[in-house]
Amino acid sequence: LVGGLKPGQQIPVHPESLSMYHFLAGTGTMTVNEEQFPITVGATVIAPTGAHRGMQAETRVIFLAAKPV
Repeated sequence: LVGGLKPGQQIPVHPESLSMYHFLAGTGTMTVNEEQFPITVGATVIAPTGAHRGMQAETRVIFLAAKPV
């Protein structure tokens, strides 16, 4: 899945199955449970099954998201 956020847009924190996010453009913050990770070009974040995750874009963010089949 290719996803994107406009500056200031967010994905609210929510539980989900195992997912991997790889950031192609932009800056912001990704939250996984209580930890925050900077969104930068080339960053990859893995969120385990059941972890609460969300994103907040500072600039336009483009990312790839994948889940196991």
